Amino acid sequence: MRTATRHESASDNEGIFESFSDMVLCTVIVLITLVVVLSLNVVEQLNVYIEPNHFSGGATRPWLYVQAQQADYSKTTAAELSIERAVYGHHPFVMINLFSPSSAQAATTVKDGQTVSAKEGQSFSGQCDLTAFNFLQLAAGIEPGSFPVNGEQTALLLPKFSHKDILFESGIANGYTTRPDNDLALKTMALAWPVFNRKIFARRAPEDYLNARTKIYLEVLDSADGEHRIMIGHSVFTLPQDIENGRLGWLAGFSSGLTEVVYLGQAWADSAERTNKRIEFFEKSGFEDAAKDYREFSYPETLTDRQEMMVRKLAGIRPDLSQEQLGDYVRSAEAQQKVSIAIVDNVSAQSAMPPLLAHKEAWKAYTDYCTKTEMGSTPPEWLMSEFLVPLGFDQAVVRGLRDS
Repeated sequence: MRTATRHESASDNEGIFESFSDMVLCTVIVLITLVVVLSLNVVEQLNVYIEPNHFSGGATRPWLYVQAQQADYSKTTAAELSIERAVYGHHPFVMINLFSPSSAQAATTVKDGQTVSAKEGQSFSGQCDLTAFNFLQLAAGIEPGSFPVNGEQTALLLPKFSHKDILFESGIANGYTTRPDNDLALKTMALAWPVFNRKIFARRAPEDYLNARTKIYLEVLDSADGEHRIMIGHSVFTLPQDIENGRLGWLAGFSSGLTEVVYLGQAWADSAERTNKRIEFFEKSGFEDAAKDYREFSYPETLTDRQEMMVRKLAGIRPDLSQEQLGDYVRSAEAQQKVSIAIVDNVSAQSAMPPLLAHKEAWKAYTDYCTKTEMGSTPPEWLMSEFLVPLGFDQAVVRGLRDS
């Protein structure tokens, strides 16, 4: 039995195939058009979702690897510490050490005046040693972030206390060393960030951190010598040197999706006029006291009678240093003494605080202003390659839809 077969002309067949091809072609064109439109929509939305000049990284809660110790320079004998013995003597001296995560976790020892690994094949980044006063200058540029627990704010940034003895004298048998003191570290942190006066909750559900962020405010310095310099608070770092030598290694502990490096643009200064970008903003924005204190801090003019007496004393110990260098050292040492006494004796340190911490309202207004004015600008390329990428802050911050 034969099946019935339908016979059609050649022209009929061609018509069917052309219609089908046209249909496929039209469908493909429509799909391509939709893809292009959707792609354009995504591109248009990027500026809405991504926060300009805010950079983040990592996936865990930010940590500050820190330790503090109180030193007694009168117990030292090394010749290179003669100026410290003359200035500080038996007075309290609080020192802060900031470690990279690898350095804090590594077993280390001191050899020929250098910190080296105590285990073969172990590597680590370096540390940053600061007086308490210098730490406060740096901490002014860091907002630790917080979130509420039981109606009170608790810190987002967690302290991770290191436990390394610090050798103050190298090349001397049984040289003077100090032991770390966790309470001292926490008290120093609380001077800069009052949230650390409250209870710290190390473990919380991730949703508790939803709106909490640790922020590092960063400015690029105008440099006539071609060096790449950045400023955090009132601390200046040179790139890429301070990445390579480990001085900025402590920031690796901050690498987290809950941390943002906020670019505040390029700073400028005019020493002849005793002004700079911050002072000008404070003056124009009605923060007269902040402008006055920051000018005296940045461009000090005269020494007090007590400071001049100390400069004369130190000139006999270190004749290789100029009067200007000795004056700067004495001013800084005097501030360090006041801060150390306040920390150790648990008394108010308001009169000894660096200007950016003494005038937090003015400083907050400045960072808000710079954040808004720099929103459309692009940071220098070297900032990404020499700072953000090595420390793990190369991720753009996704903020979500903004009302504006």
